Amino acid sequence: MKTSYYIRRAALLLVGVVVAVAAVAERPTIRGSFSKESLEVGDRVDYIIDIEKDRATEIGIPDFDGNPTKEEVDRERMAKRSMSTYETYDEDIFELVEDYPLDTVEVDGRRLHLRKRYRLAVMETGEIPMRPSILYFEKNRDVPDTLYADDTLRLVVKSYAELDTTLFLKADPTSNEGFGVDSELAAKMLRDEGIHSQKDLPFIFAEIRDYVAYGAITLILLALLVWLLVWYIRRTLSRREAIVKPGPKIPPHVVAIKALVELKNRKLWQNGKYKHYYTALTDILRVYIGGRWGIGAMEMTTDEIIAALRDVELPLESRSNLVSIMRTANMVKFAKAEPAAEDNEDNYTKAYYFVENTKMVMENGIEGKEEITINTNIEE
Repeated sequence: MKTSYYIRRAALLLVGVVVAVAAVAERPTIRGSFSKESLEVGDRVDYIIDIEKDRATEIGIPDFDGNPTKEEVDRERMAKRSMSTYETYDEDIFELVEDYPLDTVEVDGRRLHLRKRYRLAVMETGEIPMRPSILYFEKNRDVPDTLYADDTLRLVVKSYAELDTTLFLKADPTSNEGFGVDSELAAKMLRDEGIHSQKDLPFIFAEIRDYVAYGAITLILLALLVWLLVWYIRRTLSRREAIVKPGPKIPPHVVAIKALVELKNRKLWQNGKYKHYYTALTDILRVYIGGRWGIGAMEMTTDEIIAALRDVELPLESRSNLVSIMRTANMVKFAKAEPAAEDNEDNYTKAYYFVENTKMVMENGIEGKEEITINTNIEE
C-alpha cells in the first residue's frame, strides 16, 4: 500500500517534469546583433534578430515602420493595454531604411531557425542600449507576451566632430530656422587655425572580420579582371593609329562660367528649390577645382577639398568665399536651411569671382583659348 503511494507520487512528479520540459522547449529563444559596433550619427546599421522556435509557436517580430497603418496603430494600442511589458522602439533614435523579409535559416525537425534583418539609420549619439525582443503566444493563451534576449546590445554612436553643418552656425533672428552661417568665423578660423578636418572613428576589426576572406578573394579576382581589361585595351590600341586628333580642350573656367550662367537662368532658389540650387552650385565649383588643379573634388567632402587646396596659392578672399559657399550648401542639403535671397545672390557672386580670380592665365596673358567665347555676364 505504502509502496504504491510512492510510485504514484513519483509518476506524478515525472509527468510534471515532462510537462515543464515540454513547456520550456516550446518557448522560443532569441539573440540579436548589430552589423557594426560603432558608427557616426546618421549612418546606417543592420539590426539582426535570430529566432529559434517550435513550428506551432506563434511569434510577432518588431515593427520599425515609422508610418503605420490604422490597423497597425489599433493593434499596437491593444497590445499596450494587454501587456505590461510591451515596448516599442524610439523613432527619435532609429529610422527604418529597409525592412527585409523574415528568412528561414535552418529547419531541424519541429525547430525552426529564423532570421529577421532591419536596416536602420541612427539619429542620436552616445551609447544606445537595445535588448532584442519579440512577441510570442504561449500555449493555450490568447494574449501575447514579450520575450527578451539574455544579453543587451550596445551601439556606440559618435557625434560629427566639427561637422560642416554645425561648425559655423550662429543665431540669426531673421532666419526661418533661427540660425545662419557665420562667414566671419569661417574666415578667421581659416586665417588663424586652418581648416578642421573631421575626426575618424576608431577602427574596430571585429566589424569586418567575417568579410576578410571574401574581401581578399574578391580583390584578387577584381585585380585579375582589371589586368585582363588593361591588357585587352592596350592590345587593341596598339593595332590602331590615331586618325582624328582631338579638338582643343575647353579651359575649366570657361566650362564653369557657362554652367554658372545656365544655373542662374534656371531660377532654382527663386522657386523654392534651395537644395537643387546649392547642389548644382557646389558641383560646378567641384568640377572647376578638378579641372583647374587636378583634384578629385567630386568624390571629396568639403573638409577634404579645403585640405587639398591648402598648398595651392589662392587669394585669401577666394579661399574664404569657397569655404562660405560650401558651408552654406551643407546647411541647405543636410539641415534643410533656406537662406535669404541676398545670401543666395551673394554666394552666386562669390562662386563667379572665385572662378574669375583663380582661372589659369597663359604666359602671353591670354586666358585659355581665344576661339571660345561665352557670355559671362552675371547681371540680369
